[in-house]
Amino acid sequence: MSQEAPVQTVLACSQCGRALAQSDLVHIAGSWVCADCKPAFLSRVMASGAAGASPLAWHYGGFWIRFAARLIDWIILGIVQAFTALVFFGSFGAQFSPSVMQSASSGLRLGFQLLSFAIGIVYEVTFLRYRGATPGKMALGLKVVRSNGAPLGWGISVGRYFMQVVSTIILFIGFIMAGFDDEKRALHDRVCDTRVIYKQSVA
Repeated sequence: MSQEAPVQTVLACSQCGRALAQSDLVHIAGSWVCADCKPAFLSRVMASGAAGASPLAWHYGGFWIRFAARLIDWIILGIVQAFTALVFFGSFGAQFSPSVMQSASSGLRLGFQLLSFAIGIVYEVTFLRYRGATPGKMALGLKVVRSNGAPLGWGISVGRYFMQVVSTIILFIGFIMAGFDDEKRALHDRVCDTRVIYKQSVA
């Protein structure tokens, strides 16, 4: 009994439009490109200056350095929340004191939680939009870009934040994925088409 030949995925070259088997195309800067178009496409990518260098030269930030950057951000946000707690509960760092939190009214606790959540969103989204990195990532020389090297807009910055919330809800599996991906993509990077790279690789 003869075996059927495996079915190959057919894709169109983003430059010339020809339909070719996926094995005959190469994925560059978020686009599928055939061998004939590859040299000219690479030249345009390198000359565009969108990221300062070809994505082929990027050095991706791995799981542990991204974890360290996130830890720095958590510390910064924890300090901000401690000052916020001083305003709400009259005690610096009251969010770490179960007795203080339990004795406060439910309205104060809810208000504190909502404000803390809002501060977290503004912190993450604003820094990604205007600096391409949170203070934690900046401290360790990391930068977040789109797969084509472009900076993040407001929509992607907001979407990436909420996908990080999803990654947390699913027992941090979304973050752990970065340790097993060739481009060190976490779940939120895959969904939002972003990459975390070392800043010097785009200098």
